[in-house]
Amino acid sequence: MIGATVTGGGDVFPTPFDPILPGVEVMSTAITHLIAGDGMVRDSRTRQADAGIAIALPVLLVALVAWSRSALGFVIISLAVIVWAMLNLAAFANGYWLSAALPIAAALPPAVIFGAAELWRDRGRARHFADQSERLQRIEAPGLGEWLARDPAFLAEPVRQNASVVFIDLSGFTGLSEAVGPAAVREILSSFFELIDEEVRLLGGAITSFMGDGAMILFGLPEPAADDAARAAACAVRLADRTRLFLAGHPELRRRKIGFKLGAHCGPIVASRLGSGDRQQITATGDTVNVAQRLMEVAASRGAELALSASLLDAAGPDAVPSQAGRLTGPVETKLRGRSGSIAIYTWRGETL
Repeated sequence: MIGATVTGGGDVFPTPFDPILPGVEVMSTAITHLIAGDGMVRDSRTRQADAGIAIALPVLLVALVAWSRSALGFVIISLAVIVWAMLNLAAFANGYWLSAALPIAAALPPAVIFGAAELWRDRGRARHFADQSERLQRIEAPGLGEWLARDPAFLAEPVRQNASVVFIDLSGFTGLSEAVGPAAVREILSSFFELIDEEVRLLGGAITSFMGDGAMILFGLPEPAADDAARAAACAVRLADRTRLFLAGHPELRRRKIGFKLGAHCGPIVASRLGSGDRQQITATGDTVNVAQRLMEVAASRGAELALSASLLDAAGPDAVPSQAGRLTGPVETKLRGRSGSIAIYTWRGETL
C-alpha cells in the first residue's frame, strides 16, 4: 500500500488503539490480516454476545449485591468481574473482538443505584433497630436490654441462682395521690423513678419493675457476681440519701410528711419471664424476694430508712457502705409477716441535716 501519512491530511481512522491512526496503516493491516486469515472477528455473533453479556452482567451483579453485602459477597462480586475480564481477554486472544466498554456501561449504573438504595434501606433499618433498642432499654431493666438483644432466648426457661434484692417504696403516697391529682402525681413519680434509675445504673443493678410508688431492684442479673451484695447495700444507702433529699426538696411532699422505706436481702431466686405471647416481663420470685419486701415493713415499724438482712451485710463484707456511713443497728432476730421462722436483721438510718 502506498499512501500519505501527512499530519493534518485527514486520511486517518479512529481505532481502539489509536484515535488518529493513518489510513494507509489501517488498509495495509487489513490486507495483511485478510491474506493471513487471522483478522479479528467482529460480526453479528460477537455483537449478540456483547448484548447478552450487557444484560447478564448487570443482573448477576445486582443479584450478588442483593444476596449478600458481607465481605464474602463483595469477594464473589469481584471474582465475577475478574472472570468476565479474563473471558474477554481469552476471546480477544483467539480473534474474537468482544466489547469491554458496553458491559461495563450497562452494569455499573444499575449495580451502583441498587447498592446505594440497599445502603439507604440498611441505614433506615439500623435507625429503626437502634430506636427499638432504645425503647427496649427504657422498658427493660438496665443491662437486660443489651443481653436480650444478644441472646433472645435469655430466661426462656426459669433459672435458679443467687442474687441480692432491694425494694424501695414511698410511705403515705396514697393520700397525696388523692389530694394533688393525677398530673402532679405523674410528675412526682417520674422524678422519683428517674432518681432510682440513675442510682441503679451507676451500680450495675437491674430494675425489674416499678410498682406503684416503689421499685424492685436485682443485683445478679443477667449473671451473678461476687460483689452483688456489696453493690446492693451501697445502692440501698445511696437511694436512701437521694430520696431523703428528694422529699425534702419538694414542698408538697415535705408538707404532707411523705416518707420512704427500703428492704434488702440476698439468697437464691428464680429468675424468669412472666406473661404470655408478646407481653412478657423479666422478674424474680422466691423466698429471698418475699423477705426483702417484708423488710420494708420492719424498717417502717422501727423508725429506720433501711432494713437489711444480716446475710446480705455479711456477704457485702466489713467495708460495706452501711457500715461506713449513717447509723447501723443490729443484728436483731426478727419475725417477718407470713414466715414461721425469724431472721437476723440490721436497721439503718442516714444522718439528718
